[in-house]
Amino acid sequence: MRDLFTTGTPQTIADVLHSKDERVHRQQQLLAQFPQGTVVALKMNVPGPIKTNASLRELFAAGQRQFETQFQDVEQLQTPIVTTTSAGTEVFYVFALAGTTAKQRAMTFEDQEPLGRLFDADVFTSDQQHYSRSTMGYPVRRCFLCDRPAKECGRNRTHSVVELQAYFNQVATEVLGDD
Repeated sequence: MRDLFTTGTPQTIADVLHSKDERVHRQQQLLAQFPQGTVVALKMNVPGPIKTNASLRELFAAGQRQFETQFQDVEQLQTPIVTTTSAGTEVFYVFALAGTTAKQRAMTFEDQEPLGRLFDADVFTSDQQHYSRSTMGYPVRRCFLCDRPAKECGRNRTHSVVELQAYFNQVATEVLGDD
């Protein structure tokens, strides 16, 4: 079985928060540049302090390809922007598509594609609307270990980092094969 977490630079909470600030800044830039477009930011929810390495980038690329199949018929207003820092890889898309439709397609990826459970796709439009599952009347995301609301498990630290990483390793092995 693959072990995705043997190499990489451990990240601190400050590193992760800085990455989040950079993501928000990039989203705002794209919304200002393409006010008629819908911005979709795709990232992996990587558990633990190691957020990127060659194996995690390979897994991200596989998930990105699965994600893009949901949007292959949609005009892109901007070439996708991929950023990789020590806090992880993410990609930003700008689609000529309604925010609700983009979120529905993103949820299809998150819920039905083999790697989708490991990813989070945030959808925004220029009116600063963030499309979430709950605002669209859908149930919240479920934890991939126990099926309770994912945010609840994260907030309560219901599962150990080791358990969450084992799930990532299992999915990576199933999708990408052994090393």
